[in-house]
Amino acid sequence: MSLQNKFKNFHDAIKLGRQDLEYTTARLKDDSITAEIKKRFKEDGYPVIEDFIQGSLATSTGIREKGQDFDIDRAIVIEEGLAPENPITPKLAVLEVLEDRGFKNAKIKKPCVTADYKADDLHIDIPVYRKYENGQYELAIGKRHSDEENRQWALSSPRELINWVNKYDSDEVYGSKT
Repeated sequence: MSLQNKFKNFHDAIKLGRQDLEYTTARLKDDSITAEIKKRFKEDGYPVIEDFIQGSLATSTGIREKGQDFDIDRAIVIEEGLAPENPITPKLAVLEVLEDRGFKNAKIKKPCVTADYKADDLHIDIPVYRKYENGQYELAIGKRHSDEENRQWALSSPRELINWVNKYDSDEVYGSKT
């Protein structure tokens, strides 16, 4: 067996996708949390217009790690025209949803809201974006008690990053995919 085939077999044994059986509980929890965030944001007057997976699951680089939490990076997107001026406002709503659902150590970090759900070995990061009609995204930046100088809606290109990573080896620079 060639080294390339050995590596492919190893890769196939450790890779983790959103549809994999062992990820079922995490996926169902993510779907449920996303639905609750959408409900909350709608009630708050800035409905979610889009949501998508980011990170390793979006770029097919997730791996199975013994004893490690499953990781979810779920982007929440609201319409720019309805988004609150303060980028911390929707992050506080996400924080409340996560705390109400039993997440421990939920906190607002500079780029996202993050929490651990120990009962299901799940770690979740939820960045909030606002999106303009022209397709441009801005990321809600700032911590819970950030003053005006330390919070902002910052230009971002989350989908372009995902696409760039996914396209990177389309020419099979690092070997054939078969």
